[in-house]
Amino acid sequence: MIQLYNIFKTYNGKIPALNDISLLIKEGAFVFITGPSGAGKSTLLKLLYRWENFDSGQVLVNGMNIAKIKYTKLHLLRRNIGVVFQDYKLLPNRTVFENVAFAKEVVGASTKTIRFKTLDSLKKVGLLDKRDSYPLQLSGGEQQRVAIARAIVNSPKILLADEPTGNLDPDMAMEIVRLFQSANERGMTVVFATHNHDLVAKSKYPFIMLNRGSIVRS
Repeated sequence: MIQLYNIFKTYNGKIPALNDISLLIKEGAFVFITGPSGAGKSTLLKLLYRWENFDSGQVLVNGMNIAKIKYTKLHLLRRNIGVVFQDYKLLPNRTVFENVAFAKEVVGASTKTIRFKTLDSLKKVGLLDKRDSYPLQLSGGEQQRVAIARAIVNSPKILLADEPTGNLDPDMAMEIVRLFQSANERGMTVVFATHNHDLVAKSKYPFIMLNRGSIVRS
């Protein structure tokens, strides 16, 4: 599902971000990427949906060599990947329903499909009753649940989470982890980046620990 071979990545050609990273994440897995701030967690995730490029090595996602994908074909990679960020990235002038529906609109789904899948996705995260609310009317945990609903509405094969609990209290953080667990139980491969060691310790899932761009434990 996800394969990295000898990945090196620097910023401005001199600041090391990833140093000789090789790993395999199998289809249907749930894996934590952990380590302190600046360890390379976010950079690693960004490579997987080619938000950033790398200097050398090889990255395969769903059997696609992402370095060889033309910019005009990137949608073929990203349509199978859902991404959840720490800062939610919701559109403040759109309702909860409209924020989630937008992800269906960009793939050209029919109006009937958009409505059905959006309501189903909101139901999965427990926010059906908030569908007409706006993001700023919601708590941080609720906003993150909207972001998760948006990420799963297209039923992606891979779900990437970049510090999705970083702004939340411990109880809400565990609730967010449970939503990712549910997505994983429905067949999605989950890669969850966090510096929260308690979340990792309380889980049953494997982890990969980064420090200064290198894998130091797994």
